[in-house]
Amino acid sequence: MARAQAAGAPSALGYLPWWMAPGWRAMRLDALDRLVLFDAPIDPDGALEPRPWHEIAPGLAAYARSRGLGVDLALTLLGGEGEFERVFTRAHARDRLLDDCARVLDEALFAGLHLDIEGYSDASGAAIAGFRGWLSALHEAAARRGKTLSAFFPASDVFRAYDAAAAGRMAWWVAQLYDAHWAESKATGPLVTRSEANPVGIPRALARLGALGVPRARMLLSVPLYGWQWPSASDRRGAAALGKARLLTFAETPAELMPNDRLAASVLAAAHGLRRDGEHTPFYAYRDGGRWLQGWYEDMPSLTHKLAPERLRGYAGLAFFPLGYDGGEMVEPLLRWWRAPPT
Repeated sequence: MARAQAAGAPSALGYLPWWMAPGWRAMRLDALDRLVLFDAPIDPDGALEPRPWHEIAPGLAAYARSRGLGVDLALTLLGGEGEFERVFTRAHARDRLLDDCARVLDEALFAGLHLDIEGYSDASGAAIAGFRGWLSALHEAAARRGKTLSAFFPASDVFRAYDAAAAGRMAWWVAQLYDAHWAESKATGPLVTRSEANPVGIPRALARLGALGVPRARMLLSVPLYGWQWPSASDRRGAAALGKARLLTFAETPAELMPNDRLAASVLAAAHGLRRDGEHTPFYAYRDGGRWLQGWYEDMPSLTHKLAPERLRGYAGLAFFPLGYDGGEMVEPLLRWWRAPPT
């Protein structure tokens, strides 16, 4: 049975991407109390790019209703050059986005909207003011309909769109704790780390939300179910990455859902030898012709080690990205560990 959702933040959230959504029946959703459909991109004119979720994932709405599983739609603006500026400095783009959001909030499928609005450079004062005004209007529109707003908080020291007032409009937050190393990193390394020298380091990422006055009971900690494989200068951990990484899923995924990404981290680690760094992060390395390849990901030993200090400190729960990449091997075991009483 799905856990009943307490007032406020969910305790177990999963992001269901549109490309995996047709296979939702094969996923283990019963342990979740919130589902975020990923995604509805925001275009430069403020329009949402709709996806036909009832066609992509037939039967999901009925399943969610029968289990009391809240469903939100993720609105994405992922920090490309000038995208935040183009939308939020222009009144007509903000108005169009607000209208499109209102239409989504009127759909029975959705319990709310989840904002994944990111930026990798400091936004102008005009864009930030436009965003905060738009967010206030959206909050009012959601409240009139009995719907909620929530947000993903990017691990960035320069993206300052949210202040304490804006943060307070969210029912709950998901803190980005992954991509300490990403596809275009200059060196190989873990996706999740406790190192405060890394902008995505767990203590540093959580402190950003705390500084906005967000209590721990409204913060979920994000968990990656994917990894990265880089061409590298050697098999040494932290070696120079010699190009953009390829995506890894934790486990094998159905070919009909992911025909182009056929690298499964746990399978490759078993074939080439599992190694671990000082934080228990799993990785593998092997030669392919004249070059080395390194693949890094997260598993139960690494995540229970890295998240152990937060487990009993009153955080709301865990958020998994993206559902379907773990082959049913990670979500439920990690939730059982997270929810276990102290010994």
